[in-house]
Amino acid sequence: MACEWICEHWITSSVTALGILVLAVRILTPRRRKCVPDDVVLLYSFPRTTFAPNASPYVIKLETYLRMAKIPYQIDDSVVFGKKGKIPWITLNNEDVADSYFCIEHINKHFNVDLDHDLSAEERATCRLLEKTMEENTIWATIVQDRLFDYFDESMEIQKVSKFFKLFFKYYFKPSIKKYRWGHGIGRHSAEEIRHIGACDLRAMSTMLGDKQYFMGDEPTRVDATMFGFLCMLIFGMPAEASSHKLLNNELQNLVKYVYRMKERFWPDWDSILLNPDKKKN
Repeated sequence: MACEWICEHWITSSVTALGILVLAVRILTPRRRKCVPDDVVLLYSFPRTTFAPNASPYVIKLETYLRMAKIPYQIDDSVVFGKKGKIPWITLNNEDVADSYFCIEHINKHFNVDLDHDLSAEERATCRLLEKTMEENTIWATIVQDRLFDYFDESMEIQKVSKFFKLFFKYYFKPSIKKYRWGHGIGRHSAEEIRHIGACDLRAMSTMLGDKQYFMGDEPTRVDATMFGFLCMLIFGMPAEASSHKLLNNELQNLVKYVYRMKERFWPDWDSILLNPDKKKN
């Protein structure tokens, strides 16, 4: 028992230390910026994956918005973290902007874009509540719960994560997320209660979508970039056994059809840009 305890904690400490070192190198090492023309957004993201253009719903949200607004952009997927220590972020005409929400605000102002121009003040308020519910609550009770806690090994297999990064996620990233969840409050609930919260959120979103083409009507608005970015993770990036995946496919079919509708309209190149595991770098 003592040897097992020492071995386990030695692995945990080693992987944690190595993970911190890797992150520090990534964040602190100066990198040559990718050169893009004026008025072209440079989007910093994680690399493409085998199941979706990105494993981060926030990256999918932002890239989808750029496509919806027809903004010219290029990708830098070399895993460069922004000034707030997060991905995604953008550079536009040598100005860095961090956080997907502020990126979209900056893009709207710079390019004089407003996908919500036909919405009333009440409808804009509804969009705000939908977006923040998805980003600040639903993600914890669905994507995070399914990926990291209920079906960790299966999710790592879907994402074709290497053995090293699987250890990194298990012994460094996952404990960090546990602390974040506790501070958020949702981590104080049982797994069953967390799944219930996620299911209630998804059912509410399904009710709000109803039989409409998009959340605010016949044409997509800003909120659809967010809803698509997060919902597509649950449809394409989760094990079939995951509770949120089963709920969507068995009960909330309007949300599934909505995701495919958005995918067809704004991601016609979806399949062609997915990472081919046979060509994945070692």
